[in-house]
Amino acid sequence: MIARLLSALSAALCLLLAACASPPLRGTGDLGVVIERARGSVQIVEQSARRSLGRVEGLGDLSHASVVFSRDGRYAYVFGRDGGLSQVDLLSQRLVKRVMQAGNSIGGAISSDGRIVAAQYYQPGGVKLFDADTLELLAEVSTGGSKVVGLADLPGQRFAFSLFEASEIWLIDARQPRAPQLTRYPNIGRQPYDGLASQDGQASPTVPIEGRTCICRKRSPKATLVYWLPWSLWWMTPLGLR
Repeated sequence: MIARLLSALSAALCLLLAACASPPLRGTGDLGVVIERARGSVQIVEQSARRSLGRVEGLGDLSHASVVFSRDGRYAYVFGRDGGLSQVDLLSQRLVKRVMQAGNSIGGAISSDGRIVAAQYYQPGGVKLFDADTLELLAEVSTGGSKVVGLADLPGQRFAFSLFEASEIWLIDARQPRAPQLTRYPNIGRQPYDGLASQDGQASPTVPIEGRTCICRKRSPKATLVYWLPWSLWWMTPLGLR
């Protein structure tokens, strides 16, 4: 009888200690991360109280890091300069998984449905698609050695990016993520270095070195190259181009 009582008390104590050690319940929409590039870590912060909740370390070279978030806001995907892709759980404040996806990388994106993480890289040049839950490699798109820049997500599990040396825009249709389809647009300007997409996903501007903006508009199921704009005029032109 005493042995049973002691066993029950021990089990209750273990549960109590486990509950005390767990992070408090909270919504993910109030959380964010701060990249600590010199330490190779991120701080998880609570925005309402403006306080740090914890630090996650071991994320590699973050000298040119970028972050995207899962649809529910729970996970942050950190792209490191060393080619590392890290999945960080903001609620449990821990590193879930880290994979080395390339030799030199500067960013990535997540699909509109939150199922695919796309990572762009300089060396050897290309884009890799990963399962957002497991970081399993789904597919790789090689650019033949040209650096990839300006990766942006588009509606319908699509991505747009630019080839720095080749001066092209490529669109990836990842609705079948293990066999993505490519559409290529050559001669879009010398050394494009950045890109973004309009809110409705219909326009994907890319900024080449020469100071003009190439507008690539998607008309389902294909995209068409629309026209160039001088850089100064682009700032005065709404994204809803006609």
